[in-house]
Amino acid sequence: MGGIAKGIGNAVGSVVGGITGANKAADAQVSAAKDSNQMAWNIYQDQKKTNQPFLNAGLTGLTGLQGIAGKPIDRNASLAEYYASPEYQMLSDQARYQSLNAAEATGGLGSTATGNMLASIAPQLGQNYLSMLTDQQNNMYGQLLGLTNVGLSAAGANNAAGGNYSNAYGQNMGQIGAAQAGKATAGFNTLMNGAMLGKVAGFF
Repeated sequence: MGGIAKGIGNAVGSVVGGITGANKAADAQVSAAKDSNQMAWNIYQDQKKTNQPFLNAGLTGLTGLQGIAGKPIDRNASLAEYYASPEYQMLSDQARYQSLNAAEATGGLGSTATGNMLASIAPQLGQNYLSMLTDQQNNMYGQLLGLTNVGLSAAGANNAAGGNYSNAYGQNMGQIGAAQAGKATAGFNTLMNGAMLGKVAGFF
């Protein structure tokens, strides 16, 4: 009887030890997966924080593009403003002065050529001004488009970071589920094995 009792006691101890060991292993796996989830989340948040200034720049660029899109230069209003400006007056006076000096030096002050030259000063300066405005608008468009592309790149980086986090989270949750399922079945399997050992011990 003593041997049978000892065998049963060993079997019970083996069952309890097996269940305890399986539980500890499953709990350790769950804890590791949760830590991995937290780390993936922290990395994702850090990446978003790093990319935020670039997203802001992109939004600024997009707002600027929307402000100039479909709005051509008002040539009449621009020219009227320009012709009333000190800049035009200064350039016009300088052009007339140079033209008159050249005409005087060549003896052509009263010539038709000199009159045509003086008459062309205002239109020429106006066309130069409109060309300058067009160049400025094109340059501004290019700069704003560059900023918008910076924002698009940052948004793409955020999407990639979100995808990485989602994948890591899914894998970790799968590990947690597997560990918890293993924990439940391990106890049952250990009990069943223990019951069989008990039967064997009882037989002997």
